[in-house]
Amino acid sequence: MGIRADIEADYHAALAALAWQVDLGADEAICEAPVSAYDLPEKAEYLQRAASVAVAAVAPAAPRTAPAAAKSGGAEAILAASQTAAACQSREALDSAAAAFELCDLRKGARGAVAAIGHAQADVLVICDPPSTEGERAGRALMGDDSVLFEKIFSAIGLALDAPSPAGALQLAPALPWPLRGGDAQKAEALAMMRPFALRRIELAAPKAVVIMGHIALEMLLGETSLTRARGSWASIAGLRALVMWPPHVLLQNPSAKRDTWADALALKAMLRG
Repeated sequence: MGIRADIEADYHAALAALAWQVDLGADEAICEAPVSAYDLPEKAEYLQRAASVAVAAVAPAAPRTAPAAAKSGGAEAILAASQTAAACQSREALDSAAAAFELCDLRKGARGAVAAIGHAQADVLVICDPPSTEGERAGRALMGDDSVLFEKIFSAIGLALDAPSPAGALQLAPALPWPLRGGDAQKAEALAMMRPFALRRIELAAPKAVVIMGHIALEMLLGETSLTRARGSWASIAGLRALVMWPPHVLLQNPSAKRDTWADALALKAMLRG
């Protein structure tokens, strides 16, 4: 059996092959239907198709106007996300609803979904960037050295994911349950569509403070695109105070930025003490 037959015979192999193509940026078919390179069309059919393409290439282009359904699709999807998120009355229900939200294209080909960890009513809710592909498979928002450094940062000010009570506890959740794939248009659409789930998470947790850790989380929650400018600043989200911090991978790449993170951690500690 060739590789094509192996993939077609195995659901998981086919899904992995599709995800690999999406990771490479091949997120849509050029033709209305996929064309198999193994089953070439008859010569006459091929020539007829080539002729039609040539005619289309020289014909004057019609004004590019989106159909009415496409224009409203984004707004309708965001409304559906808002209604779905609002109906969730627990963290577990919210995680399940977000992972099952079919209108977001990021869910297509997903190999897993990352849920929140830590105390559900923790004093501090950290919303980080979407997971990596490896994190998606493992069901973890942060992996390896990133995870270790994250815990060290907050343990230094008396906060931990495994704290038994809300005081001194952390909750960690990714901005999206899946890795972010595609171009800028797909990113903007996904962030707008999944933002209601992040806002509902904040409402359910009702923490004393929210920490925004990463540029994707920052863009989703505050609409800011420069983490460098926003880092160390406080904002308001759903009536709660939110602090913007560097994500662990930035500190691993640039150890001098740890001074900023220590200053931010102390500011967070002072805020929690009132």
